[in-house]
Amino acid sequence: MLFVASLTVVPALLAACVSAATCAPSNLRSSITLLYQNNLNSSDDYNHVGALLLDPSPYAAASAACAALSESLISQATLQAHLSDFTAQLNYNAYAGRAAPSQAYWINDAVVITSENGTSFTYAAMGAYSRHNLPALCTQSASGNNGYARANASNQVTVNAAGNSYVGFRNLKSFRFLGIQYAQQPQRFTYSQLTNVTGQTLNATAYGAQCLQYGSGSEDCLFLNIQTPFVPRGSSSLFRESRRSDLRPVHFWIHGGGFTGGSGADQGTDGGNLASREDIVTVTINYRLSTLGFFAVPGTDITGNYGIGDQETALQVSLYRACLSKITL
Repeated sequence: MLFVASLTVVPALLAACVSAATCAPSNLRSSITLLYQNNLNSSDDYNHVGALLLDPSPYAAASAACAALSESLISQATLQAHLSDFTAQLNYNAYAGRAAPSQAYWINDAVVITSENGTSFTYAAMGAYSRHNLPALCTQSASGNNGYARANASNQVTVNAAGNSYVGFRNLKSFRFLGIQYAQQPQRFTYSQLTNVTGQTLNATAYGAQCLQYGSGSEDCLFLNIQTPFVPRGSSSLFRESRRSDLRPVHFWIHGGGFTGGSGADQGTDGGNLASREDIVTVTINYRLSTLGFFAVPGTDITGNYGIGDQETALQVSLYRACLSKITL
């Protein structure tokens, strides 16, 4: 999914990006898939680890790509210690058509090969594959559960899209791009319009303000949030037949609250679990509420349903622009 937005840059987090003409995209040379066997029991998270899956490349390039993400190629010991987690994830990867049933992957100083029945691994020396390009399994050290995770220098993820650089982050279960402004703040009692900002470095590491409700919030509140298990390679086209198996379904969540309360940042509807458990992209949104969102005066230009109009604007960003883009979040 592609989004165009305008957000305030946080200097401490984005200093490296601001000092350059553009941020170096994290997905410049490879797509990145976050693997995590999510059993939906957050109290059990400490017993599980994840991995980052990268596109096929020579071993040296794979090792360098992991390092660029502040990670390293995963070890055989880690794979064996969490065998059921990784066999399940890699077996699903083959089932989804993204790998062969018996696929070889680069790991630290070795090659791991999945069994066709998806229940075990075999290991091989690197020499037999020295001329091969193999997908790579990197460590995934980012932690934190769902909305309680925070961005830092080691888990930062940058994606270039629609002429902007979006700086998000990853946690234990998903890539997160938060507080993306999908419409400029509209005049009161007018319908929102898609924002059209380009050439910016945009911070997408924190939720935007909630819309006014019960005496708190802001009128400048038209933000959406994305949680995804997959960031495709920046130079790839969505319309290439060979890449269609990589695309994920989009779950577009419109929060409840009787049109008087709620926001896309509600912890109970955080999309991290859906992203990792169901292998989908989750989008949550804010929209104007109560009087500012639904007030109408018959016979005047104040026609109401502005909050519904905000939902339609967010859908245009989430769906229509995704079809036109070459980069997906």
